[in-house]
Amino acid sequence: MYRLRPAKPSDAELLADVTLAATRAQGRLAPDFDELAWRNGFVEWTLESIADPATDLYVVEVGDRPAGRLRVSRTPDAVELNGIQLHPDIQNHGIGTAILNALQDEATRRGVPLQLRVERDNPNARRLYDRLGFTRTAEADTEDVLQWTKGVEQNRLWNAEVAEKYDTPGTGMFAPEVIEPTVDRLAELAAGGRALEFAIGTGRVGIPLSKRIPVSGIELSTAMIDQLRTKDETIPVVVGDMASAQAPGEFSLVYLVFNTISNLLTQEEQVACFRNAARHLSPGGRFVIELWVPELRRLPPGIPATVGVAEPGYILLDTYDVLNQHVVSHHFHFGEGTEAQLGRTPHRYIWPAELDLMAQIAGFTRESRHADWSGDRSPPNHPPT
Repeated sequence: MYRLRPAKPSDAELLADVTLAATRAQGRLAPDFDELAWRNGFVEWTLESIADPATDLYVVEVGDRPAGRLRVSRTPDAVELNGIQLHPDIQNHGIGTAILNALQDEATRRGVPLQLRVERDNPNARRLYDRLGFTRTAEADTEDVLQWTKGVEQNRLWNAEVAEKYDTPGTGMFAPEVIEPTVDRLAELAAGGRALEFAIGTGRVGIPLSKRIPVSGIELSTAMIDQLRTKDETIPVVVGDMASAQAPGEFSLVYLVFNTISNLLTQEEQVACFRNAARHLSPGGRFVIELWVPELRRLPPGIPATVGVAEPGYILLDTYDVLNQHVVSHHFHFGEGTEAQLGRTPHRYIWPAELDLMAQIAGFTRESRHADWSGDRSPPNHPPT
């Protein structure tokens, strides 16, 4: 879609043209704007930026055409987007989103936040940053300071220790009676086309499915990807957020398994995930979601928690925030002594009817709902697909 090349002093006038065109198209030039004075100052500042070793200034090229400007600072503590302007002719084609996704991927790999500032009179940019999961952390004059930390948070939650213990070959969710029907059904729905798994993790489903059809993945946890690579080095995986990251090409099937969509903790992110699936699908393609039905009927009045599992060595306790549809699963692992290990995983649960509405917003039509991967249409006491 685009290419970045380091800016040269001879690009200063070009970058001024792009920045001016983008700002004018947004209607953000003051009535008394002095173009000549602004241009002279901008060119001088651009030349200083090119010479500054702490800043990377790029020309964004689309095809053979220079069409944008990107300025990034990198420190041990953060990746900072200092500015991005795209010529109006190439706006609204996903290029800005793709550039931001690439910076999110970089921040995720480095384990640092992605930071930026946005002027308050630029609502279009603010909507994009909100959609990509940025949150406001401070105000500065006419700007809001935004930060994206999801990559850091997910790598803390799904770290190397968790990734190494995630696989349980032959048992639990890795048991053949779980994997085989899942892979059979997904291969059937793909109809010989390519499949994309959102949150591919360690490849529990993606690896066996790749023996049948071409599979790609998107995954935010680099530790989970590292664990996948110990088993398979061929599946293409994009490091990124399944609500926004883009994998190359088109697919006949996009799928999410084992409640993964609930890892997106807001309704906005979950709707964005549906829209992202739609962007990846070829006409007639399918989006498949495996998700549990919320079991709020088990929640006693006035008591915000349920015991999901109680067995030797393990207790699962779920605590609910019904207003926000949040549940935190508390996993207690213990042996014969008095000490126990606690792990927590947050989720946002979704009702089946809410899934249907999210699908409609993204342009999907529900094809079917099943109680399990075998195609049982009985009331879904198990995760529907």
